[in-house]
Amino acid sequence: MQKLIVALILWGSFSVASAETEVALKLVQSIPLPDIDGRIDHFAIDVKGRRAFLAALTKNTIEVVDLKAGRVIRTLPGFAKPQGVRFVPELNRLFVTTGMDGALKTLDGTTLAVLRTANVSLGADAISYAPRSKYLYVGSGGGDANKETGDLTVFSAVTGARVAAIVADAHAGGSVIDERGRHLYVLVPEKAQVLVLDPKKAAELAKWTIPGIQKNVALDLDEKNHRLFLGVRSPASVVVLDANSGAVVASIPTVAMVDGLSYDRATRRIYTSGGEGFVDVTQQLDADHYERITRIPTGPVARTSVFVPEWHRLYVALPREKERGAELRVFNVIP
Repeated sequence: MQKLIVALILWGSFSVASAETEVALKLVQSIPLPDIDGRIDHFAIDVKGRRAFLAALTKNTIEVVDLKAGRVIRTLPGFAKPQGVRFVPELNRLFVTTGMDGALKTLDGTTLAVLRTANVSLGADAISYAPRSKYLYVGSGGGDANKETGDLTVFSAVTGARVAAIVADAHAGGSVIDERGRHLYVLVPEKAQVLVLDPKKAAELAKWTIPGIQKNVALDLDEKNHRLFLGVRSPASVVVLDANSGAVVASIPTVAMVDGLSYDRATRRIYTSGGEGFVDVTQQLDADHYERITRIPTGPVARTSVFVPEWHRLYVALPREKERGAELRVFNVIP
């Protein structure tokens, strides 16, 4: 009888654990990334071409993955510490930043040949894109460049011309722009700041210092409810701001060493990935209330992720670990 009770308890625990992994996201594919050691930084998805472009940071390459075939089809060498990657489908261009030499490289989306190279300060990292203006925003500078200040450099994605340069209090990180192109939100992680800029004038509208946090490293925007979501390293949390005032609305615990954050507008869920080895799913109950509903194992240092709303899929990059090679894991959204 005791053995039966223990067995039932174990079975029940397994059933609950299995059920939890079926909440919100379901693993449907693992794509091997051979010959990649070390960290995988940002990556981008080409929806029409069904390709992924991954920054293999320590290998100094961009790995091109055929998502339909489930395999790496090309390795692009010659990138000095690639960090930021952005694919712009309407221009058929791939943009890559390299931190070691402070460059922004433009590649043809078909041949993947480098068309031009522009210079920014060292530590070039995240790239954002504004569809209305067709401008690129590249964060760099700060400690990576042995500078006290950071840089946000604006380029025309069409011509490659430098449009503006904005000085931040430290290294400028990721950024997101609203659909109408009226506000650009820029992270300054070392100062726990968010800069709010007028993209048309390249002018600062506001500077918000978020109390009680360190290193806000990822962000996304819920325009309907005027909420800005920050992925924060310390304390490990999703911090929700009023996108108009910068006031803190909520703070929800999340995975440690967070690096990826996406807001799924269809399900009103926030996906956060981090080096602790999990993807956390946080449900937006309403504009001011949030609840973490599940935690899905990935692997150590699996920090970066990309959500593709057209496919209702989340992609998570896993570096090599002991006997397991590097992988790109694919999760389907469960409504």
